[in-house]
Amino acid sequence: MSRLKTFAAVVLAATVPAMAQAADFNLTGGSGTTSTATFSSGGIGLNVTAWTDDGQESVTFSSGGLGVSTGFFDAPGVGNNESLRLTFSQAVNLSSLKVAEWDFTDRATLSWAGGSVNLAGAALDLNVLGTDTLNLSNVVGTVFKLQGTALVSTFRLNGLTAVAAVPEPSTYALMGLGLVGIAAVRRRRAR
Repeated sequence: MSRLKTFAAVVLAATVPAMAQAADFNLTGGSGTTSTATFSSGGIGLNVTAWTDDGQESVTFSSGGLGVSTGFFDAPGVGNNESLRLTFSQAVNLSSLKVAEWDFTDRATLSWAGGSVNLAGAALDLNVLGTDTLNLSNVVGTVFKLQGTALVSTFRLNGLTAVAAVPEPSTYALMGLGLVGIAAVRRRRAR
């Protein structure tokens, strides 16, 4: 019986979720354009690509953050019907976005496989070099699309915070019960 208790204790210890570390991505700095921007933080990889209705475009880098470049006359940043696709190396809980040049005229939609949320600027931002943090909740996935929906303004994505998604405690508990059941059947057959 002591083996079964030891096994149950090990299973229980394995089912307690570890606290996941937040990965903070700083997307500012540099200048120029690229087809795919690659970042890494806290063991999580991130690839950023730029899109319009016409297809893939170039990602622009600046001190203000990332934007979409569709050509010479395009305003910097993410404008109407322009989007940044954020592809993580693993499932994450996206807890915040940091945006520059974000004010009352800015609108965007963040979408992922599990849903979407509309984001809107709330005040006049006279400090265009400042950063606003948009806090999110229950935004879990691997691929996210941040699309500008304002007709006459643009913004830049200059940071984000993501935490590796961990299974719900109930999933761990169910797995633990299954393992205990397998051990009990095995013990019974061994008699």
